[in-house]
Amino acid sequence: MAAWNLFRKEVKSILPLYGIFAVAVLLMHLIVLFKSAVIDMDVTMVLALMMPYLFLAAIALGTGYYQLYTEWKSNSIYLLLSLPIRGWKVLTVKLAAVMTLLILSCVWIAASYAILLLRTQWGELTVSEDWSSIMPNLLTIAGNFFWMGLLTLLLLLILVQFTYLCGQLVAKFKWIVMLIAFLGILWLVLRISPLLAALLAWMPEMGIGGQASSDVVFLHSGAIIGISLLCVGLTALNGFIFEKEVEV
Repeated sequence: MAAWNLFRKEVKSILPLYGIFAVAVLLMHLIVLFKSAVIDMDVTMVLALMMPYLFLAAIALGTGYYQLYTEWKSNSIYLLLSLPIRGWKVLTVKLAAVMTLLILSCVWIAASYAILLLRTQWGELTVSEDWSSIMPNLLTIAGNFFWMGLLTLLLLLILVQFTYLCGQLVAKFKWIVMLIAFLGILWLVLRISPLLAALLAWMPEMGIGGQASSDVVFLHSGAIIGISLLCVGLTALNGFIFEKEVEV
């Protein structure tokens, strides 16, 4: 129950930011729709899909920092430390809140694009391609890239939490310590990831593609499992720092 209440609090605290972003995406799509007669299809894709998703990723990473920053600034960190749940659970709940709104925002961008813009371009697209045959493959590829992107963002959010917590370990030069901590942990992750992938090379490969008759790109699942293990390990480390080492 304490974890659920904390999750609700975290969602409520960051929901206005994602609400503003959702409105901004809708307005951008309406502007692009109004100018669709003079904008190329490639430019439309960049403005309506690529840019919103890039901004959303930046917002998610900024939110991960903001969550911890506000706890210390408002002194509500004392309340968190008094909750009957472990530190890693507190941090995991914060991650879950960000990831939940991130996924909902991704769905919102795709839905807004499909409803407002895709229907206006569908005639041109169907003339140039037979979408009935390639659509299953495209959906499969998009789905795989979606969850891999979420996993990457999750790892980066955990690194942001680690960076901020390291900054709280010192009284002076917090930003220098945070910069060193982020670069150091990022370097360590990049060094460890290939080693974990090599150790897990015996794991089965994952196919990124649709039908067996089409070209399928195979990825080693060991790399994905390695990143997942790093997420778990770093979350546990962040929980230890949060509980035992940080002076509030």
